[in-house]
This record gives sequence, structure tokens and C-alpha cells, in this order.
Amino acid sequence: MIRTSGTPGAIRLVPGGQLPRGSSPPAGAVTCHTCGLADPVGVDDPSPRLSWSARPVRSERLSVSTGGREVWARDLPAGTSWADVPEDVLEPLTSYTWSVAGHLGGTFVTGLRAAGAWDAPWIGDGGHDPDRRSREPGEDEGCGRAYGTDEDDGGSGRDGEGAVRLRGTFGWRPRPGRAWLATTALGVYRVLLNGERLGDEEFAPGWTDYGHRVRYRLADVTALLREGENLLEFWLAPGWYAGHVAAGGPRRYGDRPAASARLLLRDQDGLHPLAATGPGWTAADLGRPRADLVMGETVHLTPPPGAGETNRHEPPSGAGGTDRLGPLTGPDGIVRAGQGAPSCADRAVAVVEPPGLLVEADPAPPVREIATLAAVSVTEPVPGVQVLDFGRNVVGRLRLRVDAPEPVRLVVRHGEELAATGRLYDANLRTAEQRDEFVLPAGRHVAEPAFTFHGFRYAEVTGWPGGMSAGDAEAVLLSSALPVTGTLTASDPAVRQLVSNIVASAEGNLLSVPTDCPQRDERTGWTADISVFASTLSFLRHTQAFLSGWVTTLIDGQRADGAVPHVAPVLPEYGFDSPVWSDAIVEVPWLLWRRYGDDRTLRRAYGPMRRWADYCLAQCDDGLRPGRALGDWLAPGSVETPKSLIATAALARSLRLIADVAGVLGEPHAREYGEASTVVSGAFQRAFLSGHRLRTETQTGYALALAWDLVPPENRAGTAEALAELVGADGHRLMTGFVGTPLLLPALSETGHHDVACRIFNQEGHPSWRYQLRAGATSMWERWDAWHHRQGMHTPTMNSFNHYAYGCVGDWLFRHVAGIGDDPRGVNGGFTEPLLRPGPVPLLREAHARYDSPAGTVESGWHAGPDGLRFVFSVPPGVTARAVLPVNGTWDGMTVNGTFLMGLAGELPTRRLADGSCSMDLPSGRWSITAPAAAAEPLLQAWDDL
Repeated sequence: MIRTSGTPGAIRLVPGGQLPRGSSPPAGAVTCHTCGLADPVGVDDPSPRLSWSARPVRSERLSVSTGGREVWARDLPAGTSWADVPEDVLEPLTSYTWSVAGHLGGTFVTGLRAAGAWDAPWIGDGGHDPDRRSREPGEDEGCGRAYGTDEDDGGSGRDGEGAVRLRGTFGWRPRPGRAWLATTALGVYRVLLNGERLGDEEFAPGWTDYGHRVRYRLADVTALLREGENLLEFWLAPGWYAGHVAAGGPRRYGDRPAASARLLLRDQDGLHPLAATGPGWTAADLGRPRADLVMGETVHLTPPPGAGETNRHEPPSGAGGTDRLGPLTGPDGIVRAGQGAPSCADRAVAVVEPPGLLVEADPAPPVREIATLAAVSVTEPVPGVQVLDFGRNVVGRLRLRVDAPEPVRLVVRHGEELAATGRLYDANLRTAEQRDEFVLPAGRHVAEPAFTFHGFRYAEVTGWPGGMSAGDAEAVLLSSALPVTGTLTASDPAVRQLVSNIVASAEGNLLSVPTDCPQRDERTGWTADISVFASTLSFLRHTQAFLSGWVTTLIDGQRADGAVPHVAPVLPEYGFDSPVWSDAIVEVPWLLWRRYGDDRTLRRAYGPMRRWADYCLAQCDDGLRPGRALGDWLAPGSVETPKSLIATAALARSLRLIADVAGVLGEPHAREYGEASTVVSGAFQRAFLSGHRLRTETQTGYALALAWDLVPPENRAGTAEALAELVGADGHRLMTGFVGTPLLLPALSETGHHDVACRIFNQEGHPSWRYQLRAGATSMWERWDAWHHRQGMHTPTMNSFNHYAYGCVGDWLFRHVAGIGDDPRGVNGGFTEPLLRPGPVPLLREAHARYDSPAGTVESGWHAGPDGLRFVFSVPPGVTARAVLPVNGTWDGMTVNGTFLMGLAGELPTRRLADGSCSMDLPSGRWSITAPAAAAEPLLQAWDDL
């Protein structure tokens, strides 16, 4: 069973019964954000944006205060949903409260940017030696044994850089004001003050482009300080900075991790420095001689003196995940592995040359423990080897509860699948070891790594004392903790499982940056993957701060000539300049504008967008862009979509979006890029279209041409028919890869071929989404044939069972099945133009979605049966939604909240569309609309046909 905090249950369809016209929408989740975050601590934006989802229906007052004193106020016009605090109002390291109309609002704490440049010294392990793993045991700075040798790290001896503990003391005399601790590192860290861990963040300060910036964390530590001497500790590990990154080995950015901290007092007289890292600090091994994000972790537990039998008490329920963990040995007497005494004597730290980076507050949510998952079974394929099955593919690590009658050495290996022997299948990990080890004395222990994560469903444990039960271990799920904003459910269990798989892959691959697979030696921020998945993700989770922060990282990696990298943070060996991949620099900021009204990210990205577009235009020959790089990645079938077709189409799309961005921002380049888009579109038509058909017919080619408006209007219907014919010739199986898949079903649904899109979606043969489900998938696969019923596992050189890109179908489910989307005819931001367009699907009896949008809670759902179709909608206050209903020829019997539609002509004008459906504008409120049996007849007939 998964234990989570505050996760809402499934949203069910609004039950039958007539709703009075004009009833209020459901309360929903009223969200209030500062810079896209709820109540952030550490805001470096000099002019923070305050936003809220409940739009006032009348003029209201916004007030910002500190210490009960108002520092700024503004009268807001009706319908206002955001305001920017002026730059000259706020002071650094100050807590502010804000409110709208006296009840909406939040809090935030300003950061250090206004207090000047980061000036705390950087320190690292003074005994650090990249070659110390080659020493003989006993030679390591006077230790009893040499951590990092083959003997101690389990025999690998591979770049065995471990974690160290940096310690410093400072005095404190209680005085008025608040004490704030700002911490950062090149590497990953935890911080303890007087034995208590600060916060619950994992892998702080996250992964950034270390050539440009690193982020710091801010904590109010006033309550933890004690009079006299205080002890501050860093647990510091290589992380992304000095550990393994992708397949390129360790030390990609630097040879050694380093940490830096500043302790300041904020009182009525301003800021006063109290303490900082420096040469007086000491270092010691942490008992974790191997601590690598990709390879795994080795933990040596040294029990504290006199522990004796006290470490045999049962562990507390729900251990871990609290805001502040207890002392190194908790009051329950349980020894937490790796939290005992250091194995080596303290030694002097090394003061490191300042890295010359921008040190800024993190603009995104941190990585946290988001849930725990119990094992569903334990098997023993060979004596002494226990295999835990957690029932689904997850990302995180194991927490073990060990009762050891004598010293033990446990080895835990992690993987996504099992081999035929029942042992762990690890071929698709490539060089990633995903192996943790625990060397434990006799006693009862809670053992858990601190500085690694794994992608796995199965964990293989050797060395366990006695028989292992499912209750001896739990999976700790880790993710950047994005708030839940959307749910989607349907009558078909397979669709519910698909949505669950999409969510699982989203959570597992959002870990500081949006990554591509959590199990192998890659785990990089592939740009196309998040570009095609971002809309689905932004229905399910609040992504504004997370994606905006990643856009900054993407811009950091852009080359001087305008080329955009394939991964962010940039790793040059992964390349630059691939259509769709590199176009993420346009697509993701535009999504943030459309979804959240985030014109700040749009403006920050506008110059980089233009540099990218100009770089591409310089490569064009008579409007055609040459084929580049990755094409329609992992598309099945034998006919390849021409890469030049993809490149030219993507450029036309980006140029059109840049013209729209210029219009939103009031920049003078809208006409320039609009005309360039027209030129490139014309070149596309001349080169790749013959009348209404493509010269090289592929599903992806047609989907691009239709979805991105590259077909002349007079040929659009014929081109859509050609796509439908091609899909039929392919047996209604999709033949699309990363480029075509997100566009295929929407292109069909939006051109009068929703039935064809539904047949693709309901396909159970290979390749299809339902094929994965029939094969037992619990997360999204990287490739359609990750496993095949005839060929078995695909080549292990590139095969992940947890990869969110093909989860892009979630966007189609929200928009074209349940019916929640934003109107494609609009360019306004903030989801202020909802389009409610439910599209019943054969095999489903009902579907329902809810989205807590920046404009308020939106709901859309439908139920089909012999008596007809029933639609339910909810429109938030201050918003009007356009509803499009598939009720061809059945208007006479329709009712709206119990009243016949024909009697509402003056209040609710209804328009008949060209395809026979009807459209109406729904004001704020809850709406129940019924259509007679004739409306459901085609759907019921389709069910019979299936």
C-alpha cells in the first residue's frame, strides 16, 4: 500500500439529478502562489509575482505586510489574478504575508540577492585524493581501514568517492531577530544543526549547469540555536557535480565536492553575519565510502559507544520523511545506518577557490520523499538470495529494517524486470550498478542510503540474516514534489491503469530536472521528451516553477551561435541542433504562458528563441531546412519520415510561435517572424505535398502537417482523409515515434476523424498503449517494443520501462476524451479560455476529468447509456467556457440543468457546427446537459462492432 500525505482520491462522475441553473461551481482548490510556489522560503526575484486562482468578481485590495505592518497595497480591478510587488518594497531575509480581499493569499521569505554577492568560503575534504582508492588498507589518513578500497566498497573499486562530514562550531548569544542559514554545495548534501537535520529535501541543491549557476537553500534556524557553542554539519557527497553523470563517468564538472554556508541574523537594524564555512572547519569520513547517484551507495554503520541492547527496540512507524529528523541515534534507540560515529579522525578541510558561479535561491520545488511502498512478495530463486517485488516500477531507494544477531553485510541490487531464472534482470542498466551495500553490526537497524536513487520494481538482497518478509523493506519514492492539479478517470480499468502509469513515470522522472529514464546510466534532461509531455504533465501537476527553472538551465546550455542542446543541463557529447528537441526552447515557455500566464519566462526566453530561429534560418535553402539528428525517434515500421520534412515543419511551427510571443510581449518582431513562417510553410508545401497528399506518406508526416497548419486550407479535409486512410491501411496501429505520437490522435480528432483516433487508442496489438498494459506495464515504456511477446526484451543498450514521452497521450485523454482543454483559437495566457469538448470513446461508458487551473477548477465528464448521453461541466467564477458537444441531430430532446435547451435560446445561444455538433458558451457554474438516446446510438453501435 502506498502511503502519501494529502493525495486526493479518484474523482468520480457527478451523479445524476438535475442541477438548478446557475448553481455555483465546486469549491475546488483555490491556489495562491509567489513566483509559482506556495509559501516559498528564499525568493530572489526582486519583484515577486503574486498570483491566485479565485478571480475576484469585484474590485479588491491586495496587501503585503511584514510583522503586522503593511508595506505595499494596491486596488485590483475585478477579474485580476496576479500582481507584481515593486522592487523597492522588499528587504532581504524578511518574511512577508499577502492577502487579496482579506482572505486569499500566502507568505514568502525573501532571499539573499538584495544582500549582495555570495561571500561565504567554499570548503571541501582536505584529505581528498582522487587516487586514494588505490592505496593499501590502513593508509588513509590514519583510519583503521581505507574506505573506498575494493574490500570496503564491495569489490567494484570503481571511482569509489564517498561522502564526508564537514563540521564547524560557532557561538550564539540569544538576541532579538531571526537567524537564517543559507547553504549550498557543488555536489549534494544534508545539513544538521546541533544534531538535527534541517528540512526534508533530498539531493540539495539539485542539478544545474555548473558552468553558470548553483542554488542555495534558506532555513530559519532561530529555534534550533542554543546559548554557547553550536555545531553545524554538512553531509556532503559527489552528486551530479563530481559523481557519475550519464555514461561519461565521474567528475564531469569538478574533482571534488565543496560546500558553503552563511549564518546571518536579521533584526530591526538589518543583516548581521554570525558564522560561515571556513578554514576552521574539519572533515571526516561519514561511513559511506561509496556514494554515487548512478552507481549506488555503501554504508558502514559504526554503533555509538554503549549502544548495547538499546538498539533493539522496534522502529517507529512511518520512519523518515519528517521536517526534522531526530538525533543521530534516535530516542527509540534504533541506530540509523550511516549516522553513527565517523570512522576516521577529523582532519582539516581545504578551502576551495570560489567557483565563479551565480549563487541563487532555487526557483523550483525540492526533491522529497513523496510516498512509501510496501513489497507485495518475497521470493528466493537461489539459496541466500531474496527478491522483493514492489508491484510496480518506482524511483527511489530501499529502507530496510534489519534484525542482525551478528554482524552482516547486505548487498541490494535494483532492476526493472526479472530474468527467467527469477533473478534480477540488469542488462538494460548498461554501466549503472544500482547497487547498495550495508555493513552492519549486531542489533536492530533501519538502513537506508542517503545520496543515491534507483529505478526499479525488483530488489535483490543477499546476506540477509535468516528469512526475509515483505515487511522488512519498503520502497521510498523520491521526486520533485509538484502539487497535484488534475485527475482523470474512466469506466475502463485499462484506461485508469494507463493514467496511473503516466503519473508513475512523471513522478519518477522529475528529479531536480525532467529526465528520461531512472535506471540506466543516462538520466539526463532530454529536451524533446519534456517538450512533448509538458502539456500532459501540466494537467496532472503544477509545473510552473519547475519548468521555468528548467528553461533557465536550457538557456544556460545554448551555444553562442544559437544552437540549442539536446539535454539540459547540457552535456556536449549528447549534441545540439535537432528539430523538435532543440525547439523546446520555444515550446516549453509558450506552454507556460498558455497554461499559467507566465510572461516572465516567456520574456526571459524570447532572446534565446530568436537566436535559435535565426540559427535555423541561416541553414535554410530556399526555405527548406536540411534534415538533422534524431528524426521521428523510435518510430516503428519500415517507412521513415524524411528528416528534412520534420526539420522544416518544426521551424515553421517555432517561427509562428515566436511571432505570437512577440505579440504577447509587445516586441517589434511579430511581423518579421510571421513572414518567415509563411516562407518556410510554403517551402514545406512545395517540397513535401502533392495536392492533399504527402509525397512520402507516414503517419508522423501527416500529423505534423495537420497539427501545425502546414496544409493549404483548401486541401486540409483531403489531407485529413489521407491520414485516416493510411492509419486504416496500417491496421489502426500507430507508426509514430517521439515526434509524431503526441500529434497523431489530436490531429485526427480535430479534423473529423475522432473515431479513427479512438480505434488507434483501443488497439491492443503491437504497437499500442494497450499492448503495454496487456504485458503488465506499470509505467510508460521508452519504446513500443521494450518487450515483445515473440522477441522478448529489446536490446539492452537502450531499453527503459520507465520513460514518460509516450505518456503524451494523456493530453489527448484530457482534451478530446474527458473534454478539458484551452481553446486553440486563443492566445491569452492563464487558461482563461477553456474549451470543453468531450469525445466519447468506444469501450468506455464514462470519463471524467478535473483540473485545478490557474483560472479556477474546471471539470468535464460524460456518461453514455441506452437512455442517451449526459455531460457534466464546471466553469470557475469569472470565466466563460466554450463547450462543443458531439450530439449530431439530437437537439430537440436536450436539457440543460433540467430545462429543455430549446427554451433557453435567449439565455444560452447554441450554434450548429459544420460537422453537426453543437457549441455553446457556458458561464461560471455547474452544468448538467443531457442528450436523448439517439446521441448515444453511434457510440453504442461502435461498442457492438468492437
